[in-house]
Amino acid sequence: MTRPAASRLPPATAGSLALVTVAVYGACYYSYSALIDPVAAATGWSKAALGAVFSAVLLLTGLGAPAAGRILDRRGTRPLFLAAAVAGGGALLAASFQTRFAAFAVTYAAGCGTAGALGFYHVTQPTAARMAPADRARAITLLTIAGAFASPVYLPLTGYLVTAAGWRATVRVDDATIAAAFLIAAVFAGGGTASADPAAARGDRPVTTALTAGWRSPPVRAWVLATVTGGAAADAKLAYQVPAMIAAGLTPAAAAAITGIRRIAQLTGRLPLGRILRRLGARRTIVAASILAAAAAITLLASRQVPAAIAYSLLGGASLGAISTLQGIYTQQLVAPQDLGLLFGAQQAAYGAGGALGPALGAALLAVTGS
Repeated sequence: MTRPAASRLPPATAGSLALVTVAVYGACYYSYSALIDPVAAATGWSKAALGAVFSAVLLLTGLGAPAAGRILDRRGTRPLFLAAAVAGGGALLAASFQTRFAAFAVTYAAGCGTAGALGFYHVTQPTAARMAPADRARAITLLTIAGAFASPVYLPLTGYLVTAAGWRATVRVDDATIAAAFLIAAVFAGGGTASADPAAARGDRPVTTALTAGWRSPPVRAWVLATVTGGAAADAKLAYQVPAMIAAGLTPAAAAAITGIRRIAQLTGRLPLGRILRRLGARRTIVAASILAAAAAITLLASRQVPAAIAYSLLGGASLGAISTLQGIYTQQLVAPQDLGLLFGAQQAAYGAGGALGPALGAALLAVTGS
């Protein structure tokens, strides 16, 4: 049965939200790993210090997410996207001119941290859900399918540009694409307020009232706990998957190539979600995706054998792709519609906190056990 056109996102809105998703995740999340070696070689700055800049980006993104969500609830995406284009784009452009590490660290973290806080899924998914209230799951799923192309587009582009033009020009190109994406989306996707959702109650509850009301709900508390532990597990595996495969017996080149499959496999976790959600519902689908992630961890332990390593990448990618989509779908089912942006931002901050905790715990266990 064909859905009414009114229940779907307008093509220009959907396209501009997808553009923001690909540009911000591509330039500020995936491509930074390809910049570390060229920047270190050109400047003499340590790789460890440059890695810490990425941690600062994630920290600022998480800290800014609840505030961005509240602005989204009340004012919509346009002020967020304009601020991201001007402030985030300006800081990232400034980073490309710095000759001292401290100045680079501050400007780069501020630029990408602002872009992430104002343009990651905690902003775009509630916007898509509110602007297609009769078909929210489909709108969010299509957005995250577009997001799966961020890494395949930006990693090769970054690798080519740093070789052909140097790291400073590469950062400027990244900055230009981010600013352009936000400006386009400010024109075509300038909605997403609570008033855009017919189910949203009117009124402007204080932030503390909204957060307290959410926390009093047992399903919300369980979801926050699952979010923290899930973020810790996902980022621990992301940080140590290649070293684990090398320790198991694979060559570094083979380990890097096989883990690259994981990004492509994210699509396999997103494409069939519509049918699975209709059969299981969001909560049971999250449970199934989490079990799939646990199975992936087991195959990682056996990754001395290439088939097991490939199985890890396929299972891990599919589970991560599904969960990143389901976060928005399930959150909007649990919380009050007028507070969706705020509480989704808080949920993403919890996920970021877990994500920061996971690699640190992994490092501590590695130091204690040597394994």
